[in-house]
Amino acid sequence: MKLERKVRLCSAAAAVLIAAIALTGCGGSKSTASSAAASSVAASTAAATNNSCGEGVTWALADGTLTISGTGRMTNFTKDAPAPWADQADQITTVEVEGTVTSVGATAFKDCTALTTVNIADGVEYIEAGAFNGCTALTEVNIPLSVGYIKTGAFKGCTALTSVTIRDDCRLDMNVFPDTVEVNHAEG
Repeated sequence: MKLERKVRLCSAAAAVLIAAIALTGCGGSKSTASSAAASSVAASTAAATNNSCGEGVTWALADGTLTISGTGRMTNFTKDAPAPWADQADQITTVEVEGTVTSVGATAFKDCTALTTVNIADGVEYIEAGAFNGCTALTEVNIPLSVGYIKTGAFKGCTALTSVTIRDDCRLDMNVFPDTVEVNHAEG
């Protein structure tokens, strides 16, 4: 147990050092892409050690249910800095976004292939790109009327999803849903 904690702390410290080097430009030219990647890696490493997935937003996984709660925006995750629960993706069957969380982070639930149900609390304003990409078992998603923007590929590859309801004026980027999904509109 003590060794595992030391490994986590060392990983977090290494990520912070990498981010600091990238942001200060030490050791070469400053690259916006490498700075962003280093910051994202640092955020992801820190999230894995303290159950944080955004400023004021936390996560908990119990009995197949991943609960996102708190106040504020979720972190936007990437291939290089995946969500802290990514190594347990095949165990997640339900996602609950509650509290006053205002966004669902990019690629947050990507490839959660056992995920069948998503409940998003009223108050979430947008769903980032690829948030549920590749959730092939997803059959039910509750998108509240507070969601006004769903970004590219948010539900791409959700082949079991057949119908969703969004508000009339919800802005949709390209390829948000598979072609097989019926999109219904409600007054928002």
